[in-house]
Amino acid sequence: MAHLLNLIVDDATRDNAPVLEIANRVKAIVTYFKQSVNTMDDLRAEQEGQKKEGEVLTLIQSVSTRWNSCLDMLERFNTLSKILATRGNAPDMITSSELSVIRDLIILLTPFKQTTEEISGDQYVTSSLAIPIANLLQKGLEEVKPFTEFGVAVQKSLLNLVIAKLEPLERHLHLAIATILDPRFKRIHFNSALAVSTAITALSKEIRLEHRRRGQLSPEPRPTTTSIIPNSENSSPSWSGHEKIMIDIAAATSSLLSTSDGMPSELKQYLDQPIIPRKENPTKFWFDCRHFTPVLSHIALKYLITPASSVSSERVASAVNLAVPNNRSRLTAEHVNQRVFLMSVSDKYWLINK
Repeated sequence: MAHLLNLIVDDATRDNAPVLEIANRVKAIVTYFKQSVNTMDDLRAEQEGQKKEGEVLTLIQSVSTRWNSCLDMLERFNTLSKILATRGNAPDMITSSELSVIRDLIILLTPFKQTTEEISGDQYVTSSLAIPIANLLQKGLEEVKPFTEFGVAVQKSLLNLVIAKLEPLERHLHLAIATILDPRFKRIHFNSALAVSTAITALSKEIRLEHRRRGQLSPEPRPTTTSIIPNSENSSPSWSGHEKIMIDIAAATSSLLSTSDGMPSELKQYLDQPIIPRKENPTKFWFDCRHFTPVLSHIALKYLITPASSVSSERVASAVNLAVPNNRSRLTAEHVNQRVFLMSVSDKYWLINK
């Protein structure tokens, strides 16, 4: 999903030629400062009287292969724009109207950076985050009100691309089941009742097959009730939108759709339980429930541990390059695995208080 988010931002920028031109002009100014030692020294000197040591800022260059680097460049340029405007020997400075466009871009692209960082995590569950994040991202973009004409054009492009690339995630069976089996979300972030019904049907079938595999009686099916998710108009691109949806659902009376297919009693009981706070750990929830619903807990953990992005596996590839330098080429596969594992252990587990 992280790659999809990066493609959305790149495509939206390329689709708006004036915005792309402004970004290229900013990049040219940053390149000039990066290539001139004297101008960079002057930039630091003008800040030293106002900031402490270590807080002096420098310009950030946009790199096509690094995600969110264009946003980082625009944010830092906007922060230092007043100082940069006083440099007479620099390339033509950005006008005030173009600076307003840059501020609109920062507001529009910041949620994508936050989403990319969150979906790329490897210390928590991510497979159940894809659908909720896509839903909140779309609703958050709809609420933004850009100040410039170019900002409105970029907003429309981003919305169209989010709908085209992220809305189909609801129909991805693995992600849909993982989201339903996350007790923090269940069905509240689905926009399609059909996607919910399809996922619950497939999950019910898998539960019955697992019972048969274990030599147990298949649980009796119960009438399925699928909540129609109300359209929330007060969501934001951050996770505060999740809490707002929770409030809306608690205050509203949910409509119910009866389906002909049934669901196992343990799944019905789980779906009827209240949603837990977002900060809770879903894997701990199912680990604690393993004695009461062993089959459903087993299936839930199988879906939840799947990463939603390939970023974590790419980090492992980079860790292997660091763990196996050229002068350690005779390491066995077992020793490589051990070294990579030790590199992944957090510092807090290494530092023992005496």
